[in-house]
Amino acid sequence: MRLSLFSIDGAGLLRRWSALVLCTGLAGPLAAQDPANGVETHARAAAAPALHAVRAPTLPRIDGQLDDDAWNEAPIARDFVQFRPDPGRPASERTEVRVLYTDDAVYIGARMFDRDPGGIIRRLARRDEEVTTDAFHVAFDSYFDHRTAFRFSVSVAGVQSDWLLFSDTAEDPEWDAVWESATRTDASGWTAELRIPLSQLRFARSGADGGASTWGINFWREIARLEESSVWSPLPEDGSRIVSAFGTLRDLEGIEPRRNVELRPYVLSSATRVPGTEADPFHAATALHQTVGGDLKYGITDNLTLNLTLNPDFGQVEADPSVVNLTAFETFFPEKRPFFQEGADIFEFAVGAPDDENNESLFYSRRIGRSPRGSVTSPSEYRDVPDATRILGAAKLSGKTADGWSIGFLNALTSNERGRFSTRTGALGEQLVEPMTNYAVGRVIRDFRDGESAIGLIATATNRPVDAGGPVAFLVDAAYTGGVDFRHRFGGGNYEVNGHLLASAVMGSAEAIERIQRSSVHYFQRPDADHVGLDPSRTSLAGTVASLSFSKVGGGNWRYGLFTESRSPGLEINDLGFQQNADYRVGAAWVNYEQFRPRGPFRRWGVNSAVWSGWTFGGERQFTGGNVNGNFQLKNFWRGFFGFNHEGSGLATTALRGGPALLQPAQWNTWAGTFTDSRKPVQLGAVVNLGGEYRTGTFRRGVSPQVTIQPSSRFQLSLGPHFSRNDSDWQYVAQRRSAAGTHYVFARLSQQTVSLTTRLNYTFTPNLSLQLYAQPFVSAGSYDRWMEVDDSRAPRFSDRFRIYEESEIRRVEGNGFGLYQIDSDRDGTADYSFGDPDFNLKSLRSNLVLRWQYRPGSTLFLVWSRDQQSFLNDGSFAFRRDVADIARIPSTDVFLIKFEHWLGL
Repeated sequence: MRLSLFSIDGAGLLRRWSALVLCTGLAGPLAAQDPANGVETHARAAAAPALHAVRAPTLPRIDGQLDDDAWNEAPIARDFVQFRPDPGRPASERTEVRVLYTDDAVYIGARMFDRDPGGIIRRLARRDEEVTTDAFHVAFDSYFDHRTAFRFSVSVAGVQSDWLLFSDTAEDPEWDAVWESATRTDASGWTAELRIPLSQLRFARSGADGGASTWGINFWREIARLEESSVWSPLPEDGSRIVSAFGTLRDLEGIEPRRNVELRPYVLSSATRVPGTEADPFHAATALHQTVGGDLKYGITDNLTLNLTLNPDFGQVEADPSVVNLTAFETFFPEKRPFFQEGADIFEFAVGAPDDENNESLFYSRRIGRSPRGSVTSPSEYRDVPDATRILGAAKLSGKTADGWSIGFLNALTSNERGRFSTRTGALGEQLVEPMTNYAVGRVIRDFRDGESAIGLIATATNRPVDAGGPVAFLVDAAYTGGVDFRHRFGGGNYEVNGHLLASAVMGSAEAIERIQRSSVHYFQRPDADHVGLDPSRTSLAGTVASLSFSKVGGGNWRYGLFTESRSPGLEINDLGFQQNADYRVGAAWVNYEQFRPRGPFRRWGVNSAVWSGWTFGGERQFTGGNVNGNFQLKNFWRGFFGFNHEGSGLATTALRGGPALLQPAQWNTWAGTFTDSRKPVQLGAVVNLGGEYRTGTFRRGVSPQVTIQPSSRFQLSLGPHFSRNDSDWQYVAQRRSAAGTHYVFARLSQQTVSLTTRLNYTFTPNLSLQLYAQPFVSAGSYDRWMEVDDSRAPRFSDRFRIYEESEIRRVEGNGFGLYQIDSDRDGTADYSFGDPDFNLKSLRSNLVLRWQYRPGSTLFLVWSRDQQSFLNDGSFAFRRDVADIARIPSTDVFLIKFEHWLGL
């Protein structure tokens, strides 16, 4: 159930507690001993269904027909019950599943009976893409730890998907395995056959006495036209347990873990066309590039796997969306690169509220291979700086031992990058823009009490050689973090206490540490902060963060919880993590009610409420607020959500970007969305957001309609237009010094943004697909009513800001950009000036990817990507003109072919 804490300040500078997602988790009973495996298992396992494993006398053919004699030897799993929409009731259609195994693989044969075979929804999609369709799933808790499982799914159209389930209820959809499947449709419904190689699973070696192994197992069936999900081993209706509620697959005899070796080399060729001039010595109308690299996966022990990548390439990855960021904070972009996505669960370590919208975490993999942070500072006419830092290689060691130790280690090395430049005389030169850097993350977790309790350790390290006084001396030499976390379930698994304690340390030159102290995360230079202060002589900085939460996570319709976090001013994790704020203490409480069963017009619904408040370490109250929100699904399969948020006035300690705290007016925002039946060929939806301040003219509104068209099983088109307008009475512009002191300049902003996110998928077969992503984007902002801060903590807006008189301010042109000059004493000489912040940004980013999986694990990519961007110092917005102008923006086009081949040794 989602509990949202929306808190958005008028200037968009403080979004600390914007979303709190409270995840239901393990609700397991007391532990008992399983004599077969010698490990703890749930006492309730006796009540869960069990299936006897049978060794296949002959190998079944994977053709989807279930006509091999071997299937007649296997016991049948039946009597499925609903998980949705009516938990615990018998499934509306009969399902039968058989399991066989050999020394090399596990075989699954499933018969999905259907009294209306013509109503089966059969939609094609590329591998791992979720669509509304009939499907069958099987998941193996082969560790038998009641928290981790490998899930394999096949749709009625034969489309494969796989996930890693972890922490009992969480899932990692980026985990991939190499396996086989086939499906058939007939007059009785449809059938599926799966072959899962043991090399793709992780499990403990059989006991020394040669006893048989026991695994956890469960089966799911999705009937799309009914939006019904049924399972073999019943799951709690509140979703508080998944893996721990599995049934058992017993008597697996003579199977041994595989220390397999998997190789996936690639070859890539690309051609890049970039706009430029002939006078630029670094410009080539068409630049050709060829490279090779690859991945290796090796089972070092029965439970630990080593992943290596050499010279990885991510040319087939979808482009990031365009954004206009007017805040002092960094924009978060999710990881899309396969090597870093897979296995991310082990290294995941969030800081802040659970699933905070700010996405703050100790490990942010996009730091590895990021854009160089240095620039060419030498006098130059033309420059050529790499867009990204090359990753020389990376390694991951991960796995889980039989006695409950989860282990993860990642190390990556990036190259030093140099920017090239030419002077007006034609001389060529180079300058370092990013030093060679080593990144490392280590993670260890020890489960207790059958997974209901755990304690973990984590450490990260960033090391780079930085020459004092050199071109990248603003970067730290070393950055380290370390900490401990824990979780503990009690009360039948319905209650949980968890928390963490972390410390950070960064070391480097005085220049590097001063830059961190002045950054938007810290602002140690604040003149009114008695508890922090800028020290330009420091060569190190340290900090801590601690959190503690208590919550009711299962056992009925009601949930509630408490959360607190304390983050010291010196905490700094941004060399390998993602952090936006430091220096605060926060407390929050929440409660929600969810109805899981159909009642009246609803299939299910829920409502939530929360309150929160936060202070700096100096006792300055930053925010206090609360909200109410809910969600629902109707019996006609329409769904929606809504909410209202209020936050009282508080001190925005970052609004002046290093200046004194600014009193922020009380504010509100509300949101709502609704979506039609996802089973239909045409699906409609819309999300509306409104917000503003109570005592100023600040007002924000946005609407995001959505149309998804699926006229056939192969074709899907999704159109997501977005329209928004932001009218802010006090948008930060600049800070300037004069003889009279520091001036914090603000203005009234009127910003309009439109975009259209387009996704088109055409699936020829489950292994051959064409995918298009495109996003035209226009955002324009116009500033007027110029002012400066007069009394930052004054209760009234008119006392906090002083509006410039016409005789004080004038606009002049220079080098194609506007410049505002301020003559505060009206003596005819400008006391300070700042650039005209008006903007008109246009862009179009797109990818077209043809993907052919010509054999399991092996893929051919044909990719065309285009990037067009334009920036004007012009705040006017004209929809037709701006959209038409996008087509005239010069583009950077990349054409590439990438060949990956999987080898299992």
